Amino acid sequence: MTLSPQMVGKLDHLANVRGVSRSEAIRVSLELGVPLLNLGIALNGQRALTILEHTQLALSLLVERQYPEDSDELIRAAMRNVREHHA
Repeated sequence: MTLSPQMVGKLDHLANVRGVSRSEAIRVSLELGVPLLNLGIALNGQRALTILEHTQLALSLLVERQYPEDSDELIRAAMRNVREHHA
């Protein structure tokens, strides 16, 4: 298999940003991409991240305004879940 110079550049950039080897960047890319492709899902990363960020900001604003006493605990719980499920 041969990759275009542009793709090699993208992989090298990803590896550099993450502080990993090119092989690790390829592995991560495949681990994320193959399951989506197997499901028949084409994902626009920019759009998906924008939706996630907007949803998070909107929900945070609602919680901070309506339930300010719970806001800090929700953030701690979210960070705990990230560590436990997405590390």
